[in-house]
Amino acid sequence: MTNSAFNTPPQTPPNFDATPEELISNTRAIIDKTRSLQDAIIASVPLKKATLANVLLPLAHDENASLCKRKISKFYSSTSTSAELREASNASEALFTAFDSETLMRKDLFELVHAVFERRVNLDNESQFYLEYKHREFARNGMGIIESEKQKRFAQIKVELHEKLIASRKSINSSSGIWLGESELDGVPDNIRKGLKKGEGEKAGKLWLPFKKPHYDAALKYAKNPTTRKKIYVGNDNRCPDNVPRVKEIVLLRDETARLLGYENHAEYQLEVKMAGSTGFVNDFLSGFREKLTMIARKELEALKALKAQNLEETALQSGVGTDTFFTWDYNFYSNISKAQNHSFDEKKFSEYFTLEKSLAGMMTTFSRLFGLQFVEIKPDENSTFGNEHVMTWHDSVSVFTLWEGSEDSDACNQGEFVGYLYLDLFPRDHKFNHAGHYLLQPGYFSEDGEYHYPSSALVMNLPTPQPGKPTLLSHDSTRSLFHELGHAIHNLVSRTQFAIFHGTATTRDFVEIPSIMLENWWWTPSVIKELGCHYSYISEEMLKAWEDSEGRENERPAEKLDDQSIQNLVATRRSNEALATLKQCHFAIFDMAIHSPSSREEVEGMNLSQMWNQTMSDITLMSGLEVEGEGWEWGHGCARIGAYIRGYDAGYYAYPLGKAYAQDLFKSMFEVDPMSKEVGMRYRRVVLEKGGSRNGMELLEDFLGRKPNAAARYEELGLAGGQLNPSRC
Repeated sequence: MTNSAFNTPPQTPPNFDATPEELISNTRAIIDKTRSLQDAIIASVPLKKATLANVLLPLAHDENASLCKRKISKFYSSTSTSAELREASNASEALFTAFDSETLMRKDLFELVHAVFERRVNLDNESQFYLEYKHREFARNGMGIIESEKQKRFAQIKVELHEKLIASRKSINSSSGIWLGESELDGVPDNIRKGLKKGEGEKAGKLWLPFKKPHYDAALKYAKNPTTRKKIYVGNDNRCPDNVPRVKEIVLLRDETARLLGYENHAEYQLEVKMAGSTGFVNDFLSGFREKLTMIARKELEALKALKAQNLEETALQSGVGTDTFFTWDYNFYSNISKAQNHSFDEKKFSEYFTLEKSLAGMMTTFSRLFGLQFVEIKPDENSTFGNEHVMTWHDSVSVFTLWEGSEDSDACNQGEFVGYLYLDLFPRDHKFNHAGHYLLQPGYFSEDGEYHYPSSALVMNLPTPQPGKPTLLSHDSTRSLFHELGHAIHNLVSRTQFAIFHGTATTRDFVEIPSIMLENWWWTPSVIKELGCHYSYISEEMLKAWEDSEGRENERPAEKLDDQSIQNLVATRRSNEALATLKQCHFAIFDMAIHSPSSREEVEGMNLSQMWNQTMSDITLMSGLEVEGEGWEWGHGCARIGAYIRGYDAGYYAYPLGKAYAQDLFKSMFEVDPMSKEVGMRYRRVVLEKGGSRNGMELLEDFLGRKPNAAARYEELGLAGGQLNPSRC
């Protein structure tokens, strides 16, 4: 990040001035324009003369422009404070989705695309990939269904499914939380507690703990009272009661769609176009990985149980049943104690060295050096550069950066080519997306006249809200998460594709996480940690006063930078209870595959998803829930709050454990010796990141590594044997 003079980009940033009415009218106009283009092409191009130039390219140019508008229209549903605009955003996406179905059911249009496909010759690689993608898209969206009644049902399902997905996302993003007494939050860091809303009237003396990631995670990690942790965990698992039947309906509709298309189940349909290629490969990977992890996890669990018994004896607090039972809401708390005892790691003290502003600047510096980039923030007084009527952001708390070719120490005169816009929406608010994510706001592409349209990315997170005169301190996990999501943004911004549909992170789901997971390794690199860390009391006089008010003037001020031993202590925690943590991820992935790959329609109809969720959680993670207290297997509805199953990771959550396996292969093989090698970083940028989704992900990994990737590095760091993977289709 640099403070160099502002240099006006060659492209105006998106204008976030939409009204609900305009959003709908603009959507209809885009659809009408595209439909007219389709009609014109069909009317004017005979099948025998159909080519890429007169059929696919005109449609692609139209698609490029419309995707830029569609992405932002959809984005409002996750970020706008206006209920009317969120509703309009959902309605807009419903119109686009219905039109997608209409387009892909047009036999006359498919016949033209098929004619081009049959005689494809002398195409560049991306055009060839685009043609194959579009041809396959028709077949995967109903063109192969012959019976008219089944065609009608297929189209109807698409609409129903979209409506239920929208409703599910609204439920997950809705404002929810729990009222707790101040004593119940004993142990939770002051920077979290002081930001909580205070109750009034009958709620006087209580604090509202939102089920947002920074608050929820901190409470489970630090709240000393086991009853408090239980109330928070169970409350969060049951915060989306309306989604319980809805998720079952979604699973049923997905299954019906797959069967109409001739697939055995939804997972088979999804995996056909993924790197993994088959349900067999995914299930074999997950079951084998789980089996090996469980051997280590049992040992980790025994150690945590001993800590729990010791803690309960010392504090005289009760947790419900016997101390030998280890609950899922115990994990974060005792894992944190384990890190402190075994590695002398104090997360609260550690977080004092990682303020949001300094950490973000350090991350940008790291990416600048590695990928030859320069970040420049657009200050509020520079917004007028784009016109007084231009609305720069969707919320006042959002900051905007321009990204340029160059380095972190380049000044405005030495900036290279413009790369794109980066938006940071970092703090919680009602009805906002409640986790951490990257949004591709506008894709990059080459227009019909050869001009390049630059991309825009947004990080949408829920970090602790800044308090006046206080530092915004980041936990270790929040810092890692910020690094991860910024990695997605870099992937999107440095991508350079001809077609918008392939830009940046628009890859298969089992590839898209690999680059960001790989980049998390920098956060564990001692030299990077040392550079990023700075005790907040040295940032300014105001921050020094904040520290003195908190700790007392009589206490010795901490060192400005983390010492080497403290950094080594942090790095040593990387493998702390990692098998247990990874089994939690395996639970999400195995449950996902189970509900989306039933052997029959009757099997999915008979599924009790809440019961399956809790039984698989207990079986896989080795931890218990309320079932051991006589509440049965339907005590919680955790699957109803998991956004990943709703937003594109259905039959795809395996991408996280498998993606980490491939990511570690990339890092160990290419970066570990010199993590800050600009030569390797630039080669990775050119070979992998720039291509976006315009090539098969496995081919990109092979090009970079010079061989097929494998899981050996991941297995080795976990202390496991094996790691050779053989996807059925690469």
